[in-house]
Amino acid sequence: MSDEFAGMANPQEPNAPLAQWFYQLLSGAQPVASSEQIPVGEDVSLLGTDYHAAFYPAIPNFARALLKQEPELMTHYAPLLFHLIGCPTCHRAYLETYDALRVALADEARPATTALRLSSSASLATTSPKLLVFLCQLLIGQARSVLRQAHREHADEDAWARSLLQQAMQLSRYIMQGALRQRALRDLVEVASLYQISSAGTPGEPGALSYSALVGAGSGARGRTLRRAEMASRPQEQASIDLRAGTLDGSVTQEGEMLILRLVDLDESLRGKFLLISIPLGTLLEPVRWLGGNPYAIRSAGLVGPDGTLITPLGRTDLRLSNPEERNLLETLFKKLDVRSLEA
Repeated sequence: MSDEFAGMANPQEPNAPLAQWFYQLLSGAQPVASSEQIPVGEDVSLLGTDYHAAFYPAIPNFARALLKQEPELMTHYAPLLFHLIGCPTCHRAYLETYDALRVALADEARPATTALRLSSSASLATTSPKLLVFLCQLLIGQARSVLRQAHREHADEDAWARSLLQQAMQLSRYIMQGALRQRALRDLVEVASLYQISSAGTPGEPGALSYSALVGAGSGARGRTLRRAEMASRPQEQASIDLRAGTLDGSVTQEGEMLILRLVDLDESLRGKFLLISIPLGTLLEPVRWLGGNPYAIRSAGLVGPDGTLITPLGRTDLRLSNPEERNLLETLFKKLDVRSLEA
C-alpha cells in the first residue's frame, strides 16, 4: 500500500492545521486548539450558509466520546468525521465544544459526572457557569440555523427549534450570575421571533411600549425597589422581576400561583384604557397557564388608572419566585413584554 498519506502535514500547506488535526485524531492524540483559535470567553459564532443540520447536533456527543475514549468511536462517528474534514464551520464548532467540555470534565472531582446530562439538576447546578453560557449560546445559535435552513428549504423544523430554545432556557436557570445569564440568552428573543414567524401561532402586533426584564437586578425577596412601586401596592420585601421600558418601570410579582403585572407612570394616552399585553417567549414555557390561553394577546383585567398605574394578572404557574432557579426561569420568560392600548 502506498505511504502517500503517511506522516505529518507539510506546515507550509494551506490546509496544514486541518490535516494535523485529522492526523492527531487517527493516531489517538487529543485535538489541539490554540488560544488564538478559541479565545477565552468569546461568544459562539454560528453558523454560515454552509451549516449542515444533519451533522451539527452530533458534535457535542462526538467531543464527549473522544474525551472519554469510548470504544468503536471512529466507526460510529465516521460520517461526522469526514464531514468535519470538509466543513470549516462545523470544524470550528467542534473545536469550541471540545475545549469547553475538556475544561468542564477536568474541573469535576467526581469521575462519573457527565457535563451534558441535561436531565440532572444536581449535575447542572455544579457545572461551570461559563460552560452553561457556552451551551446556551450553542443551542440558541443552532436554533437560528435550523430555522434559517428550514426557510431556505421550505421545510418545517419548528418542533426542533422550539426544543433547542427550551433547552437553552432550562439550562440558563442554573446560571446565578445575572451578567452571565444575560450573555447566555443575548439572542434568545431574536431567534424566538424567527420561530414565531415560521410557526402556526402568530405573535401580537408590535407594542407601543416594550419592557424587558432587568436580568439579575433583583435577588429574591430583596430586589431593587422601583421608583414608584409602593404606589402600585407592592410590598417592599416581596420577590419580584423588575421591568424597564426607557424611563418607565414595572414589575412582575406572585400571589399564590398567580403572576401579577404592575406598571406605573404610563403615558396619558394610555390612561383610562385597557391594554393588550404580549409576551413573545410565552409559548416556550408550558408551566405558565396564561389568562385567555394566548400569551401574545392577554387583555388587562382593568383600565389604566388616572395616575398611569396598571395592576393585572397574567397567568398561573407552579413555579415560585422565591426559588432562585425557578425565579431565573421566569425572569428569562419576561425578557420582553409588549403593551399597547386596546379600546374598551
